[in-house]
Amino acid sequence: MSTRDTITQNFWLKLISLLLATMIWFAISGVQMNTRADRTLLGHSERKLKGVPITVMKSAADLRAFQMEPSTVDLTLSGPTSQVQALTPQQVEVFINLTDVHDTPGLSKKIQVRTPGGIEVVQVSHSEARVTPTNLN
Repeated sequence: MSTRDTITQNFWLKLISLLLATMIWFAISGVQMNTRADRTLLGHSERKLKGVPITVMKSAADLRAFQMEPSTVDLTLSGPTSQVQALTPQQVEVFINLTDVHDTPGLSKKIQVRTPGGIEVVQVSHSEARVTPTNLN
């Protein structure tokens, strides 16, 4: 089969396929490039909160005290500008769940963050905290 026959055979089908592929490529690349621009245009911003304390979530029957390292974290949050600017550290819950911990000294637990609706966590300065019981009852 000659080169000319390869090009002209099913020419319209090939041309439509090429046009569709080009349109899809432009649509996807346009969305990827404009994601951050759209957030800025829609009034999104980021804010850093420094030294937010980590709370220990444990059973009410557990009378032990715990020492954590680190005891605070720095957060980067994103969301609508009005909500992000009005946000206080008290509205953000940073905690470690110790309801399943018994007698394990030197344990590392994942730091969890809950934010008000519409606010996203972009970055947390530490992903885990080392937890040590200070007294055993």
